[in-house]
Amino acid sequence: MYTLLIADDEADERTLIRFLLNGFKDVFYILEAPNGRDALELLTSNHVDILLSDIQMPFINGIELVSQIKANNPDIEVLFFSGYDDFTYVKAALSLKAVNYILKPVDPVEFHKLITEIVERLDSRKIEFSKSEQYIEEHFHDITRKTPDEDTVHTSIDDTTSLMLHNIETALKMKQPEQLSKQVHSLLDKYAAIPNLSHFYIRHVCTTLLKMLINILPAQSQEDLQNAAKEVFSFRHFSDIVKLIEHYLSLVTDIFQQEQNASNYAIYQVVQYIHMHYNEDLTLNTLADLVYLNPNYLSNVFSQVTGCTLNKYIKQIRMEKAQDLLLHTNMKVTDISQAIGYPNTSYFCKSFQKLFGTTPERFRQGEPKS
Repeated sequence: MYTLLIADDEADERTLIRFLLNGFKDVFYILEAPNGRDALELLTSNHVDILLSDIQMPFINGIELVSQIKANNPDIEVLFFSGYDDFTYVKAALSLKAVNYILKPVDPVEFHKLITEIVERLDSRKIEFSKSEQYIEEHFHDITRKTPDEDTVHTSIDDTTSLMLHNIETALKMKQPEQLSKQVHSLLDKYAAIPNLSHFYIRHVCTTLLKMLINILPAQSQEDLQNAAKEVFSFRHFSDIVKLIEHYLSLVTDIFQQEQNASNYAIYQVVQYIHMHYNEDLTLNTLADLVYLNPNYLSNVFSQVTGCTLNKYIKQIRMEKAQDLLLHTNMKVTDISQAIGYPNTSYFCKSFQKLFGTTPERFRQGEPKS
């Protein structure tokens, strides 16, 4: 995804350009500026790949704007558009190596052709830069910061990253958009503050995060994931990776927010909570407080949505976990009873036998039901 800035003092013209860019789906992250001064601020604080600029603007005109930014961003692609068919302006644009110039009113066909050519040049340049290890090492982070020594960084990063990814996974499972957004941005902020860390390691972490997000999206395929991963490893700047992740984060949080409005969302939360806390004391009041519902109402809705009473569902989950522990661990039956939320081992054994027709010990030994 490339960052594109539209600089024009006429709001209708900016709207028109946005409309014409609709044909380039998921290609651009678009910024806008109503004058040259605001455009310069955006160009200074963001890594911009393409500038679409009017020539005549308040405060700073397009020619002056490009003259100031070329020193710090020599690779920026510029397309000038203006209502003035004046050779002086064209000559000035060409002297700045802004080879693209289009007259107002903008012709959609010509505009599409010029933008396509710009994107093709950027794609080609991206491939070349991805081969340049020295460039990436020097420019991967847009801002140079003073950081701790490398050994200290590696020790803290490994521990915290694992926890952050776990928190993100939990937010995804629980479908909590606000918590998910908070955790993702915490992870991105952490790596934005450590430019001396291996960019390969950062790309690996970001690809892992992207996979977690993309797997939630129903319309995304394995090919989409592979293409996103390729982008992560071809970007020259960390800020570009951040924009890509924020794009997918936005898609996921939109889905979660829509699901929150569904009538069965509270039941989904309860089910997820039971799966994660089956070994705790799960009372109807506790679960009702979790989703801010009246206990009787929750009990009725749960039965309607799942076709099973709440107590029966909790018991089923606990017993399934007990079966797994009996088959795949050497834990004592007493310890298994405690581990799945049954303090009374005798009660656990009776419940197990009633449900499965055999005792826990016989089940472990593979003996047939009595």
